[in-house]
Amino acid sequence: MIKKENLDKTSAWPFVEAKKMLRERKSIIEKKMKNKIVNLKLSPILFFIALISTAYLKADDKQSSALNMMSNGTVEAAQLSTCTLNPGKTLKDVNNLLPMIENVHDEIGLDAFFGVMTPLFVSPTTKIDFIFADFAPFENLSKAWDQYLVSESGALLQASLDEIATCNRSLHRYYHQFTKISDDKSRVLSMNWCSKKKSVSNDQLMAKHRSFAASSEIRFLHWGIAVPAWGLRQDDIPGDYAHFIGYPDIKEALASQQDTATKGGWKNREEYLTYFADCSGENLWRFEIANIPDS
Repeated sequence: MIKKENLDKTSAWPFVEAKKMLRERKSIIEKKMKNKIVNLKLSPILFFIALISTAYLKADDKQSSALNMMSNGTVEAAQLSTCTLNPGKTLKDVNNLLPMIENVHDEIGLDAFFGVMTPLFVSPTTKIDFIFADFAPFENLSKAWDQYLVSESGALLQASLDEIATCNRSLHRYYHQFTKISDDKSRVLSMNWCSKKKSVSNDQLMAKHRSFAASSEIRFLHWGIAVPAWGLRQDDIPGDYAHFIGYPDIKEALASQQDTATKGGWKNREEYLTYFADCSGENLWRFEIANIPDS
């Protein structure tokens, strides 16, 4: 074996090359060791950064999920009783009946978003004087109906309502698109019946609705879509589903129309009617809320 001190002293070509190779090998080893040390020092920092990033992404995902839930998640039952007043009866008689309705709701355990809709701007073909509107989870409505059908108070309420008006009750699957929490009990509500164009898929239509719900130019308190389930035939309604848009007052409803005219909202409306759906046109109703659920 050649000793290292002799190798260092010699100038012979083979040994010079050997020394060069050893120096290069030593340099490579030192760099690898240095990188290992650096990685060991940085790994806790990188782990911490990764942890924070993961937490941030999870929080962001959670926020996105919440937005999706608000925009296109919650489905409830919408029970609508469309009514025409009997001869000699007025809306005052309807309002006098509201305490009795609320008492029956309490008795049967129906904690619904409940109110009375009366027409403000409606089509001449609309032969409706008022609408009782109940929005509640399906399970809650199911249990309430079980109680209502055997309730003496419920039978008395139905008899009292029959004296005042002739009503048709329908049930809808109600898809919440957007909601701002508000305790105001006097609102206005736009209703517009639409049918999806055949060239558009359900996923495309839902994506378009989500883009509306994510808009920063929103003046309304609530937007939901009602899809008929029971109590209506195709000839009874001018569409497959209805947009329900609730405003805090007539001022905001009119401001929304102004935005449509002056801030480019008409472009979104035109695109929707051209490519996504055929709609019958908006009717505007006054919505006096009698009960807002606790949950």
